[in-house]
Amino acid sequence: MKHPYELFNQIDSKTEEYEEIELSAAEKNKLKQEMRASIKPRKKKNRKFLIAAAFVLAAASPVMLTNDHVWASLSKAGKQIELFFNKPENEFTGYKQTVDQTAADKNIHVTLNELMLDDGQVLLSLNIKADNGDQQKSVMPGQMQVTIGDFTFANSSYSVQPANEKTEDGSSNYLYSFDIDHIDTDGDGLMDEPFQILDHIDPQKDYPVSIQFNTMEYEKAGGAHSGKYSDSFGSIKGSWAFQTTVNGNNIQSNTAVYRIDKKIHIHEKDLKGVLKIEEIRVSPVSVKIRHTFEYTKGSSESHQVNLVVKDEKGRTLTGSGTGSGTDSLSEMNEELELTSDLEKLIITPSIFDNQKNSKKLLKDQSFEVKVTK
Repeated sequence: MKHPYELFNQIDSKTEEYEEIELSAAEKNKLKQEMRASIKPRKKKNRKFLIAAAFVLAAASPVMLTNDHVWASLSKAGKQIELFFNKPENEFTGYKQTVDQTAADKNIHVTLNELMLDDGQVLLSLNIKADNGDQQKSVMPGQMQVTIGDFTFANSSYSVQPANEKTEDGSSNYLYSFDIDHIDTDGDGLMDEPFQILDHIDPQKDYPVSIQFNTMEYEKAGGAHSGKYSDSFGSIKGSWAFQTTVNGNNIQSNTAVYRIDKKIHIHEKDLKGVLKIEEIRVSPVSVKIRHTFEYTKGSSESHQVNLVVKDEKGRTLTGSGTGSGTDSLSEMNEELELTSDLEKLIITPSIFDNQKNSKKLLKDQSFEVKVTK
């Protein structure tokens, strides 16, 4: 029997048989953001994926820099990274850095205001102004490639969060998050193997950082109702590149790593196996948990084992997770939003029954982990 996620590859959607529904501007924007938060990028390895939630990928190949690039410094454009996390201004000072560079191509000016190298991701505060007429007013950043020292990351998951406030000049501000949990080892533009930045960075060194966007995305005027992403949204190929440096000490000193190595034996009627929680990493912006589940009865086709995480005040930490595995083994990396006053984590395993579409909390298997920021 095929893995359930593989069945999506065989679906033939006959869109002409469905009624066309006119969406308002607000509904289209919401749909666009939901689409961007539901698609996991393809990886080079031929592995089955178990995805809790991930981000959209617009596939692109690296291109060389051209003479069309324009470098400039643009003050007070865009947002501080803190404001996207509802944090006080300058709370991440010392962990982030100001770049203030602008690259222009295809009449689109992209300003990289701030950059923050976080555990497993790169965060960018961007401002984008397009001079391409009404059709491409709302231009968003697409896929990028980043090189940190000798490490290259491409074709990775990313998310784009727009700012709520509008700018006076009609430009748009975005928080761009790009995963660096897999590395491209052979230069083919695809992720090849898992990678942990904390395990490879020297806190005593400065690392050159190269960032290059190959596409910008926009919503097509009028929109289409076929259900295809390409009918409603388009991409603009170009090259928008930035160069800066980061210091290894910031990410090392501001990220706490807790080795858990906890094993939880699950014995249910239709499911048995061992849940292993390897480690928890707490950075200034997120909590990351790595865990695996090995099935001895049942499989990932019928059940999924996840974690419900709360803080000491009973607030559930929300976020996303990516993973891979087979029918008998799943590997997950979860990234959760960090609460400002986090003192401890209360972790409860949960079982999701794919057939019954129901979730069961294993409260008797809950445990606590004290953490510091």
